[in-house]
Amino acid sequence: MRIAASIPVTTCHLTLVAGIGLAPFPAAAGDWPVDRIVSVATGDLDADGARDAALLVAPDPDGTDDHALIILRGTGFDEGAMEPWLSFPDAAWGGAGMMVGNRPSVDFAASGSLLLKSGNEAIGRNRWNQTVTLAWRDETLLIAGFTHSFYDTLDPDANGGCDINVLTGKGIVREETTETAVSLSPQRLTLEQWLAQGSPSLCPDS
Repeated sequence: MRIAASIPVTTCHLTLVAGIGLAPFPAAAGDWPVDRIVSVATGDLDADGARDAALLVAPDPDGTDDHALIILRGTGFDEGAMEPWLSFPDAAWGGAGMMVGNRPSVDFAASGSLLLKSGNEAIGRNRWNQTVTLAWRDETLLIAGFTHSFYDTLDPDANGGCDINVLTGKGIVREETTETAVSLSPQRLTLEQWLAQGSPSLCPDS
C-alpha cells in the first residue's frame, strides 16, 4: 500500500476536481497537472458514511502508458471534504496518447466497491476490455473481482474471457459461445501485489 502523502500533486494543480473539495497536497517534483486527470468517480469505499473519490491520472507524454490511481478519503467533517489516502502509480493501461477507445476509467458500484476499467478498442485486431473490482477489507485494498473479455476483429470465432470472484474463487470462463463454471482457490490479493506482478490476467489457463 502506498500512502498518498507522497503523491506528486500540488494544490495549485489540483484544488477542485468535478466539484470535490480536496485537502492540500504537499508540493513535490514531477507534478501531475489537472489536465492529465482522465476519470473521476465518487463513492463510499470504506463504508464509513463519508464520500471518497478515485482519480485516474495519465502519465507524462514521455513516460509509460500506465495511469496512476489516486484515492481520496472523505473526512466526514464537511460535505465533500477529503484528504489524501492511497496512491498507485501504474494502476491501469491506457494506450499511448490517451486515444479514444483506450482510455481507462474509474467508477463505483452500488456496494461501494471501486471499479478500475481498461481496454483496447482502437489499436490492432486484438481487442479487449477489463474491469478490476476493488474492495476495502481489513484496512487493505483487495482485488475482489476480475472480469476480462477479448475478441479478434479478423476472426469472429476467436473470443472469450472470464468473470471471477477472486475472494471466493467462483466464476465463469467464456470461450466463443460456451460458458463454463469454475471453482478456483480463493485469493486474498491486494492491488499492490497484483500490480507488482505486472497486472496479470486472473482468468484461469490464461
